[in-house]
Amino acid sequence: MISIFLLSFLILLTIPILYFCSFYYLLVAEIIPKDQRYIPKPNVGDNIIVYGVWVRDNELSSFLGNWGWNEIHPVRYAKISDVAYGSIVHNDKSLFDGVYDPQRLVVLDKHTPYRIASGKVMDVFKNTDGDYHVHILVDSKYRYLLKIDFVIFVYAWLLRVMSFILPFLIIVAYIVVSIIKPKHTIVGRYMSRKFFKTKTVGRN
Repeated sequence: MISIFLLSFLILLTIPILYFCSFYYLLVAEIIPKDQRYIPKPNVGDNIIVYGVWVRDNELSSFLGNWGWNEIHPVRYAKISDVAYGSIVHNDKSLFDGVYDPQRLVVLDKHTPYRIASGKVMDVFKNTDGDYHVHILVDSKYRYLLKIDFVIFVYAWLLRVMSFILPFLIIVAYIVVSIIKPKHTIVGRYMSRKFFKTKTVGRN
């Protein structure tokens, strides 16, 4: 029983790692608050076309060095389920107008910084800086925009949910088993010894 719970927990610890890796094989597109007046938040499953600045995000440079992930950031134009939003005409002198902490972003092609990409929305959420993070499984002809050109696990949103919920459920299950059948877990045996010791001292 101990080995099963330990193995399950160790496997579940890999899920957040897989989710983080999805930043490399799904295209991250960020719609900043300035452009959210024109571009709405898409939904998981939407077919989407995005147009914006092609960059490498070095947000975690202290941990990853220069090996950040690729993004379209900011998105200046989007076509969501055949409805167009924003503008496809922009000035190269204001690439990061309205972007939070643009110093972390490295333009991947300074001559033609803007790129277009199409695909399906796999995950979408609002970041702490107010940006909409949209993770896109891009069509094959746009895979050159990505950091990694192969797919490990397409449903990043499911990985995100699993990374929070499943480890919690495993811990709860372990505690329940420790209470119901204490002999089967280390915590249960420890609790039993403490309870027995307290009970013995109380009798004396």
